[in-house]
Amino acid sequence: MPSIPVATLHEQGQDMVIVIMDQGFARAAPKQQEAAISQLQALAKLNGLKGTVAMVWDEGGKMNYLIPQPWHEFFQSITLEDVRSRINAEIKWRWAGGGRRNPNRPL
Repeated sequence: MPSIPVATLHEQGQDMVIVIMDQGFARAAPKQQEAAISQLQALAKLNGLKGTVAMVWDEGGKMNYLIPQPWHEFFQSITLEDVRSRINAEIKWRWAGGGRRNPNRPL
């Protein structure tokens, strides 16, 4: 069963499910990014993880992110290594197979 590791945090009174993405996510069109977030949000809920999905990725040695606006100050204060060190859960899903999609990513 494919899965993706996540860091679940409770910061500033908010539950966060932080997903480390690759550069492909950063280069994707906004509609594709939104679709990935929606899909991972639904999968997180199915996996019993509470909170809002936050996407982060390496951008030339710095962490970039796609997150709710109120979280920007917190995310500016942490690094990708901080996120990696706090990985404490995973989102799993059943891979239906077929096609050319990467079975290690939900989209």
